[in-house]
This record gives sequence, structure tokens and C-alpha cells, in this order.
Amino acid sequence: MSGTYRLSHTFALTARDSGRDGHRIVYEAAPGAHPVISGGEQVTGWVPADGAGRVYKAKVGDIDTRQLYVNGELETRARSGKNPSGFSKTSTGYAFTDPTLNTYKRPSDLEVVSSWGWKLMRCPVQSIADNKMTMQQPCWHNAHLQQGQEIQNPTWLENARELLDTPGEWYLDKGEGEIYYMPKADQNLSTATVTVPLVQDLVDLNGTRTDPVGNVSFRGITFSYSTWLAPSSSEGLIEGQAGFRMVGNDPDFDATRLKWQKTPGAVNVSYGHGIGFEGNTFTHLGAVGLNLNTGTQGTDITGNVFRQIAATGVQIGGVEVIDAHPDDPRDITKDTQVANNVVTKAADQYNGSIGILAGYTDHTTITHNKVYDLPYTGISVGWGWGLTDQGGDTNYPGNLGVPIWDTPTTSRDTEVTDNEIYDIMKSQADGGAIYTLSSNPGGVVSGNYIHGTPPPAYGAIYHDEGSRYWTNTGNALCDIAYQWLFLNHGMDIDATGNFTTQPAFSTQANSTGSTISGNTTVGSCAQLPASIVNNAGLQPSYRHLDPDPAVTDHQVPSRPGTPSAVTDFPTIADLTWAASTDDTAVTGYSVYRDGKLVSATGSTSVRLPGLTAGQTYTFKITARDAAGNVSQPSQPVKVTMPSGSDLALKKPITASSYSEDNTPAKAVDGDLSTRWAQGLGLPDPSWIQVDLGASYDVNGAITTFEKASGYKYRVEVSPDEVHWKTLADRTAANTTAATDYAHTDDPVAGRFVRLTVTGSSWNGGSIYDFQVYGTPRTVTDHTAPTTPGHPTVKPLLPGLVDVSWPAATDDTGVTSYVVYQDGKRIGVTDATTLRVSGLTAATEYSFTVVARDEALNASDPSQAAVVTTPADHDLALNRTATASSESEGYAPAKAVDGDLSTRWAQGLGLPDPSWLQVDLGKDTAVSAVVTTFELTSGYKYRLEYSTDGQNWSTFEDHTAENTTARTNYAFADTPVTARFLRLAVTGSSGNGGSVYELQAYGGF
Repeated sequence: MSGTYRLSHTFALTARDSGRDGHRIVYEAAPGAHPVISGGEQVTGWVPADGAGRVYKAKVGDIDTRQLYVNGELETRARSGKNPSGFSKTSTGYAFTDPTLNTYKRPSDLEVVSSWGWKLMRCPVQSIADNKMTMQQPCWHNAHLQQGQEIQNPTWLENARELLDTPGEWYLDKGEGEIYYMPKADQNLSTATVTVPLVQDLVDLNGTRTDPVGNVSFRGITFSYSTWLAPSSSEGLIEGQAGFRMVGNDPDFDATRLKWQKTPGAVNVSYGHGIGFEGNTFTHLGAVGLNLNTGTQGTDITGNVFRQIAATGVQIGGVEVIDAHPDDPRDITKDTQVANNVVTKAADQYNGSIGILAGYTDHTTITHNKVYDLPYTGISVGWGWGLTDQGGDTNYPGNLGVPIWDTPTTSRDTEVTDNEIYDIMKSQADGGAIYTLSSNPGGVVSGNYIHGTPPPAYGAIYHDEGSRYWTNTGNALCDIAYQWLFLNHGMDIDATGNFTTQPAFSTQANSTGSTISGNTTVGSCAQLPASIVNNAGLQPSYRHLDPDPAVTDHQVPSRPGTPSAVTDFPTIADLTWAASTDDTAVTGYSVYRDGKLVSATGSTSVRLPGLTAGQTYTFKITARDAAGNVSQPSQPVKVTMPSGSDLALKKPITASSYSEDNTPAKAVDGDLSTRWAQGLGLPDPSWIQVDLGASYDVNGAITTFEKASGYKYRVEVSPDEVHWKTLADRTAANTTAATDYAHTDDPVAGRFVRLTVTGSSWNGGSIYDFQVYGTPRTVTDHTAPTTPGHPTVKPLLPGLVDVSWPAATDDTGVTSYVVYQDGKRIGVTDATTLRVSGLTAATEYSFTVVARDEALNASDPSQAAVVTTPADHDLALNRTATASSESEGYAPAKAVDGDLSTRWAQGLGLPDPSWLQVDLGKDTAVSAVVTTFELTSGYKYRLEYSTDGQNWSTFEDHTAENTTARTNYAFADTPVTARFLRLAVTGSSGNGGSVYELQAYGGF
């Protein structure tokens, strides 16, 4: 083929046009030729359209198009300035303040373009009158279906003759059959080539399930000048996502989910088998570049250039039920390879579209592509938000109306590897360089070099709703403005062995079963492993398609010195080595363990976690410079790790608090996908405490927090749970990595280890893994203390007593006492008294005490002290209660109803302070008040009493510091006379005043 093939309609192939009997049908460029398949028509005969000669027009007759090109450059449909003022939404469109809009000659040509989040919506105007703009239906209806993502005021107005005021703008007057253009300073319309595309589908390969089209290749052809007129219809372009449109007139958003319409391609393949696209150029296209539809299998897309395309560059597979849950395997889109392509300036008109998109597909490989200069996401894989996965999405009650299937979708074994992706998310938000949805067993994201992602990229690698079973490893990321990884309801996802200049990552919305560990943070792009960076993107034989700037430095650095190792932990090696030299400068080092890349750094030292105690490893180092030149490896060093194990693994553990399934045991279960969390809304500090089961000389701890940074903490060791000594104090500055290491050459003796999170940057204490290391202590003291004396019990309230006892003696000294209630351990103290709460009124209890020494030798139990708690005469019970405010269903009366399952709450979103007041009915002697708050900590409060409800005295002032327990007791030195009690919550850690019960008592 050679020359330009101008089409007036689609060039369509069917099964009859297939290659057969081992032969292929190949449409390819003749030697030295550059054939073009074009849907464009040239426009000539330009004449001045105004007296100033700034605008020209030409007769074009009865045509329609959404694009115009001058000398191969896309020009701009006439538009307003950005974010025009004076607009406000109405039920049918907009009200506006600019009266000139009322004079527009053809208002129904006008489109409102509105950018919001990941969408760029386009809605056509129906009419304009009296400063009101009525929008066409069903576009306006559909634009308001997704709550929270409705169309907003115009980002700009487009397609009116009256807006043509800037060089490079054009307008098609379909009523007069004329096209208007204001040329740029360097354009001469008498010599320029002006092209308008008129054909939507340039080439279609139309197979069927029973008669696929197969064994056809296209090589060395340019596909150019297509248009797409659907956005000009009354349905406009209201995206669900990725350029897929909501159409029709459904009653609500959920009803549209399985109906979104796919954007067509300039080249489309349906039920194609063994179709190849090699060395082609897709450019100047008005919709998708290359689109593979249902049942397309064994497609090879290699070495093509996709440049200046209105919507998605490459679109693989469909998103309908037949694609997700086909009844026939012939409907599956599978075995697609997208390799060594350039995708740039795609989605340049429909900005919510993608560079490369794969819907429901089986075994799609997207590798060694160069993807850049995009308004939104680079590569997107998957569909359905988990709703179409087996069992549906448990995050959404009722699965949002989508049927629940008992089989998995076709999505599996997608490989996104060795791509270079950069300069993305230039106008839209809530996307990433690599973005995924829903389950994809066997999915891999590996070897990609991602750089230049701005804050609207929520994660450079972004596993969104329902994403599952992805492995992320060996990726290199730099110049990442926000975070390198984001899991939003991402499950069973592994992210290990990645390299990034931005350590921040986050998980949310029930992102469970995932492991994010062993990732390396470096200081600059030039410190990333050159082996990943140099290998990503186009392979050498394809780099002519889009050459990078020429590299002039080819001098490799010298070989680094032989590394030496220190092994303070059984699972960690610290390596150091002598620096390399280079003619420009050494910028970084890569570290190899047994031949595998495991770390990178900008210095001459590195810490390597995740090793196995007792195992021998071989380490080598390479150096790199800014040009990516890599030295020869250093001489190897062999390191045998010391013996030892995690002393905290699966040991008994307690905590200050925990939330639902995030129990403290999950911090010591050895599973980096599970964690302890203190509980939503609770303030700092929080703590976990491990019983190692025996006494050790503890010399180190390794803590893996939930977040990548932002914690302050302290690790302490105790022989007896009472006397604590600091192992590591990290309370002065926030952590800067998810895993933090504490080691000392001065071990601390003890059996119990406590980690206290003193600061969490408002995230709350949350730990994936807490490891403790040390050596066993030799215990020589085996003499138990004497038995403590007979305890005495003093009732203070119906649910509160003080237990006291005579001291025991020991040959080395008694260090602690353990108190038992009815045979169950309830507390440890170094005093000879303990306050016991949470008892039931009018109930008999038995208390015994055991003495211990530092070696935890334990005495025999004391004699039992038996007591019956007083009856409950709560003076506030069922009395009249009022409050500063209340939320529905949480009236103040519920704080005095005697039911600890009901509560008063001040109301959602209301600020501190709040108050609760009880009328005791008459002047009464009050000696104690018990306040049971909703949360286990985080309140500041003041208790006051009054005889007249006007003049108040303080009963207790607890406004200086937060509560540390749910139930709080206040005692008067002598009983006070009160008719009214008032609880003022002066601080609630942002949770609002909320009280299960306020109780008042006289004497006992």
C-alpha cells in the first residue's frame, strides 16, 4: 500500500476476508511508502468572513464533524474563557447574568463542558431565553444521576459563532453549511491544508461468535481523520468512567451501571482471532484509536504510535455482562499483547478517557509501552467496582442493585510490566499511572517506571474498588506528588520490592488481606535502580518511534568496594561499602542478594530486612550515575545470619483498646496483612503489651505501622508489668517509614514488652507487626515470697471497692502483687491496695492476692476476703434530664435510664462544649458521681452541683487532661447538698459529648 486512501464510509472486513490454511492476509506499506487511511475531507475556498479579515469562512455543505485540523494540528472549537462567571444551576439547566448569551443565533449548537473529578462532561443546550439556559434531555437528567458527582457550572462553553474570538478557533454553522476559522499568525489559509474528519469507523473487522475474522495484519499504515458525533446528540457525553457514557433515561445511577456505552474506535475488531497491528500510526482520531470488542482473541498490538486521539488510545475488551460472565468461551476477549507502543496526547478532547484500557479480559499483557502526556489515567485494568465479581461487593448493601453472580468474571492474569508512564493526570482527578478495578487473579504490576504524577493522582499505582489478587513488585517511581500506592477497598494485594522517592501510601474502605512491605525509599530519581529504569518503556529496537533526548555520558562508574555486614537482628543485615567514583558523579547504588535486586540507596550503606535466621546470603553492590550508566558489581560478601527468632510471635498480648476485627493478637501473628488498631475516634496515646512467657535480655524491636509515616512511640520492658524501663524512645519525631527499627547494645531485662503510641497524626495507633528480639536470661532465684496477709475490702460504690492487704516478704524483695477476683486475675500492682471497678450491686465477691518477686516467683494465694457489694441506690435514676443538644434517638433521658446500652449524644458535627443536667427532685446529700462515656478515652469534663439550678459549685474538675477509661468516678471529701447535677463535656477529641450513664450516690 502507498498513498492516501480517502474513505467516505467504513472499510469493513468479515470472516470471508480471513487468512486461511496457515496463511495471513497482510495490509502493509510498500517498501519506502507511508500509506494513510483517512476519513478526512480537505476544506478549500476560504474567504474573509468579517471586515477586519481576522475570521475566514468556507462552504462545506451538509456535513457534520467535531474536529478541524490545520496542517495536521488539531484546532479548537470556539469556546469561552475558563470558568465563566454568573452561572447558577436550575432544575432544567442554568441561570446566567451575561445578557449577550440571549442573542446567540444558534443556541442549540452550544455545549456546556463541565469538569468534575475524573469526568469531563458535555451536555448540549436546548434553548436560551430570558437569562435562562435549558439543557437537552436526557443529557441533563443523566448528568445528575450520580450523587456527589453531578454536573457543575460550566468549565467552559463550546461551539458558537459568537465565541469565535481567539486565533486557532473554529465553528461549523450546519444551518448555512459554512465553516469559520480564525487563523493563527503563522497560518495562510490559501496554502494551508485544512482537514475535517467525516467518517467514524475507518476500519472494522466484523467477526461473529460462529464466524470470527482471523489471521489479518496491518503493518506500517497511518489511520487518521475520524470523528464521532454521539457527544453532539441529546445524550451528550455524561461519563460513568473512562469515557463510557450513560445513555437512555434510567431512574437512578445504579440502574445505569451495566448499560454504559463504550466509545467506538477508528479501528474496531469484533470476534477477531489472531489479528495483528504492527508498526502503524493512529493519529488525528475523533474517538478511541484502536478498539477490541467482545470475543477478540490472540491480538498482537506491537510497535504502534497512538498520538493525538480524542478518547482512549487502546481499548481492549468490553464491560457488558457478556464480557464479564459469558455463556460461551468464544465471547471472551483474551490473549492480547500490547507491547512497545507509544501512547501520547490521547484523551485530548474527552479528558476522562485513558491511555490504555482493558475491561473484562483474560491474559492481557501490557508491556514495554511508553505512555505520557495524558489528562487522566495512564493504564486502566478491570471493571465493575467488585459488583460483578463472584459474590458481589460486600462494601455495598444489596450490591447496588447489580445481580450477584456465583462465578468469577473473565478478568484474570493481566500483566502490566516494564512500561514507562509519566506526565499524566494533567486535568482530571482520582486516577493514577496504573489503575485497577475488581478481581484479577494472577494480576501483576511489575518493572514499570512511573514518574511525574501530580496530586490529583490519588496513587501512582491505584487499586480501586474491589481490586483483588494483584502483585506489585519491582516498580520504580519518582517525582510522585501525593502517594505511590493507594488501596481503596483493595483486597489480597501484595506490594513488595518496589522503589520510590515518595514513601507515602494508604489503604482504606475495608482494604483487607494485603501486604505492603519490603519497599525501598530513595532520595531522588537518580538513585532508583538503573536496571529497572533503563529496561522500562520501549525496547531498543522500538525507541526510534519516540526518541528520548540523546545521552552524551557513556562512562560507567568504578566498581564499589567490597561490602561489610553487621547483623544486630536475626532477620536484618546492615551493609556498608567504599564509594565508587565517576567522571560526572555517582548518584546511587543498587544492592543484590543472591543475584536478585533487593534494595537501592544514595549512600554507601543500606539496611536489608526480611532475611532468615541462620541462612547464608551473598551480597553485591553496583553503582550508577545520572545517565543510568551502571558499574561492574562489587566483590561479593557472604553473610550468615545469627540464630534467633521473634520472641513476641503468637504470644499473649493486650491493648489499651481495639476496633472490631483489629484485635491486638493480629500485631503478633506474623501476618503483615492483618493489624491491631486502637479504635476509630480514640485519641492518643494507645498501647499494646506482650507477655514473652519468660525473662529475656531484650535488645531490639521491629514495628511495622499501618501508615508510611507519622507516628511517635516508646518501647518499654518490665519484669513484672509494674516497673518499666525504656528500650527505645521515639517520641521526639514522627516516623518516616512504615517499618521502624529499635536496637540497643545495652539490653533491658524483662518478660513484658509494651509499645505506647504517643502520637499518630490523628490516625490512631495501628500496627501490622510488632517483633521483639533478645536472649534468654538465666534465672538463679527460685525462692517464692511469703503469702500476703488476709485482704480487707472496703465498698465505695455499688460497683466499686478498694482491696488492701498486709505486705509479703521475699529474700530479694517483693516487686508486685497479682489480685484475683473469684479466681480470675484482675490486676497487678506494686502497692498493697487495688481499686476494683465494674462490679455488680448486691453481689458477693471473693478476692485473693499473690505476691511475686523480680524473677516472678509467686507466693501461695492469700486467704480469701469475701464481700457483698451495696445495693444500687442511684439518686439520678429516671430523674428529669436536659441537655445542651441531642441527636435523634439519643435523648438525655437515656443517660439516666439505668441501661448501659443506651446513651445521650449531643449531635453529629456539633462542637465542644456540651452539657447534660439532672434534676434529683429535691435537695440531696451527694458523695459520689459515676460517669460512663461512650468511648474508652478522650474526654475532658467538669461536674457541678447546685441547689437552685442557677448558682453552681464544682464537684470535680477533669478539664486538664483526657479520660483514660470509659467509666470515671468522682468523690467528694464530704457529702455536698445538691438538687441539680451538671456534667459539662469541655473536650471530646472531636467525637462530641456522649454518655451512657450518669449516676449519683450518697454514702455507704
